[in-house]
Amino acid sequence: MTSTHDIFYKLKLLSKKWNNYFEIYDNILAPYKGKKPKMLEIGVAHGGSLEMWIKYFEEEVQLYAVDINKEFLDYKFDIPVDYACVDQSSGEHWDAYLNGKPKFDIIIDDGSHDSEHQIFTLLTLFPKLNDGGIYVVEDTHTSYWPEWGGGLGKQGTFMEFAKGLLDFIHAPHIRQTAPPGLVESFKNLKSITFHNSVVVFEKGPTRPSTEAVSTAKQNPNFSWG
Repeated sequence: MTSTHDIFYKLKLLSKKWNNYFEIYDNILAPYKGKKPKMLEIGVAHGGSLEMWIKYFEEEVQLYAVDINKEFLDYKFDIPVDYACVDQSSGEHWDAYLNGKPKFDIIIDDGSHDSEHQIFTLLTLFPKLNDGGIYVVEDTHTSYWPEWGGGLGKQGTFMEFAKGLLDFIHAPHIRQTAPPGLVESFKNLKSITFHNSVVVFEKGPTRPSTEAVSTAKQNPNFSWG
């Protein structure tokens, strides 16, 4: 299977990625090969990443792409790409864009890299992800850079927000009242995987939280607590 790394260094169009991204993408995208996934990328720039996805999926992908700059929305490929000019920080823009759109299997946020925008976009789009889908946020290192409003453990950054979502994976076990808006937005959140500068959210369906017990004999007085 051709890797995203090998494809990347033969691209005709410009793209910039951190080198550790390729192994991540090879692992998380492989299950979608041959299934013609619906894929949305936020942040087109010079078109190189779109070219990479098309070549990786051997043209068997339904590509949607948004960018705040109209000049980046006219790249031509051998398969159609659904382009739109969207400001990812605008709820009005997203409402208009998502009207009539199908749910997606893969969403990649390579947009502004601003924490506030990343959080808002995740809140807006995670409900538009199919069960079995993945949501990828690139360049999360900006959460730690002071010039981007970041810092280690700083509230309001995307990384701190993402850490807080770990609780929602354990929703069936939470006995306190959780924020209803977040509970609804992240219903069927199955897993969160943290990599260097990348966070991957996997959506359900989640299995019911039921206890499995082997048939081996047990001490009748034993309790799990």
